[in-house]
Amino acid sequence: MFNQWISRIAAIKTTNNGASVADVERVSAALLVEIARADQNFDEAEIVSITKALQQASSLPDDEVSELVSTAVVDADSAVSLHEHIRLINEHFEQAQKVLLIEQMWRVAAADGNVDRYEDYTIRKLSDLLYVRHSDFIQAKLRVLDS
Repeated sequence: MFNQWISRIAAIKTTNNGASVADVERVSAALLVEIARADQNFDEAEIVSITKALQQASSLPDDEVSELVSTAVVDADSAVSLHEHIRLINEHFEQAQKVLLIEQMWRVAAADGNVDRYEDYTIRKLSDLLYVRHSDFIQAKLRVLDS
């Protein structure tokens, strides 16, 4: 399913407001990093999970994906707001794509073997900001955590 999400992203070359595939990949990486950092315990398992998600989602070579993740980690330290990221996702993702992104957030949160209450809260908040229905949020959580 994640590959379907990426295929649709790849179809976006440049849109009316100038967003590109690179922009969408960048904001996806930033949101996944925010989930990993939410519990104040950002470990290697979460970095691997983010990297794997982005490798599946893009046609970028592995070294560029690693650079994208590294940049997202550095940018997260200086980010004041996620508003721009949320706006881009809301403008370019269909509902199903947003749900797949929420699933990836759950995978990152569970990568270290423990979904912390702050990770849960952050995913819940981002889900609301992305206009994902609560039932879809719960179903995504159950699909990831029950597997």
